This record gives sequence, structure tokens and C-alpha cells, in this order.
Amino acid sequence: MMRLDKLLQEAGIASRKKAAELIREGSVVVDGEVVLDPSRKVDPEKERIFFGNVRVKPAKKKLIFIANKPKGYFSSFHGEKCLAPFFKKLVNKVYPDALLPKFASGIILLLNDPQISQALGEIDLLSTYRLKIKGNLTEKDREKLLKGMKIDDRFVKIKKFLSFYKRGEKSIVVLSFTHRFPSLLVKMFLRREVSVVSMTRLTLGPLKLGNLKGGEAREATTEEVKALRKALKLL
Repeated sequence: MMRLDKLLQEAGIASRKKAAELIREGSVVVDGEVVLDPSRKVDPEKERIFFGNVRVKPAKKKLIFIANKPKGYFSSFHGEKCLAPFFKKLVNKVYPDALLPKFASGIILLLNDPQISQALGEIDLLSTYRLKIKGNLTEKDREKLLKGMKIDDRFVKIKKFLSFYKRGEKSIVVLSFTHRFPSLLVKMFLRREVSVVSMTRLTLGPLKLGNLKGGEAREATTEEVKALRKALKLL
């Protein structure tokens, strides 16, 4: 027996949090009955559990894909402006994790591994971001961003500025920052009266975006999975 939301996660339907939302919306049927309680205990071997027209069972194989989330889409397979049209063959097999906000693009993961998913929400992976900014980012501003600040009850700081150059009226900044709170980067720059026009995450811990175009994905190699698990302290 297991919780219904945990079953949906282990089946690759959605993250635990998103699975609970889908259940409360009435999207899951157990033996012909709509179930609204994410904590409902079920036996996938004895009960017929469906999400839409998909029979829900724990995945037999753990899958991890590296994907390039295009700008203007939510990091989800459900709802408006979602990623499902880009990754039709992976929907209901894996779910998005290491999420990026709608305005951002770059590397995210598509997976069905609850252990890695939990670690991604708890452990910071130093990642590389490329930002296009508007405004005057002075040396003093950079020093402040490196020292850090408290935003939304979290203390965050940029680890390192890797490059900085002008391009017309805007500037391009490449920097190292945690993978967990990309939206806070925008607020950090706003504190220095600088606007973030666009954001792309180029690396996620040891994983690289590489040549993937927006809306493309590839399965992570064995070496990449090992490196990710090591970075998340799962080895």
C-alpha cells in the first residue's frame, strides 16, 4: 500500500506536489471512483488507478532526461503554456524538475526518480546562468551581490561573476548561483536597480545544456547520472 500522490510521482506522472494538485482537481480515478485525497492509500497491483486514460503503476525503470526549457513556458506538463507539446513521448513517463520560471530558458530535468527529486529540493547545486540585463551594474553593485542579501526570508548570494560585457544598451552577465531559486536572481538585481531582461541556465550542477535547442531533450548518460547523484550526496 502507498499514498496516491506518491504513486503518481513514482509512476512519472508528476512531482509529489503537482500530483497532489491533480488529485484534488479530480483527475485521478480509483476503481471507477474519483478520489480527491492525495493521502489515500492504494494498492496499484490490486486496484485500477487511472490518470485520464493512463493506467497508473510504479515505473519499472528510473529515467532522467536533460531538457532545454524554452522561454515563455511553465516548467510543467499540465495547464496552459506547458511543456507537454514539446515532449509528447515523455509525458506521463517523467515529470519536470529543477524548475525554471516562465520567463527563463535553459536546462531542467525530466525524471521519475523520487529520491533525486527530493534531493533537488533540499541541496543547492552551483549552476551557471547567462543574464541579459538593463541598467548600470557597477563594481559596487557586484560586490553587494557577491556578499548576498535576504529576499523572501532566504539569504541568497551570487557565488561568482564569470563574465560581463556590454551589448548595445544592455549587458550580458554570466554568473554562478544555486539552481533552487532562479527567480530570486531577478529580485537581487532589482535591489541594485538593474532589470533582468532574459535568463538562460547553462549548467545544472555537473550537467551541461550543451547544444540542445529549446524544446529538445536527451537521456542523461550513466556518467552524468552518477555525477548528479554525487553532487546531491546520494552516493
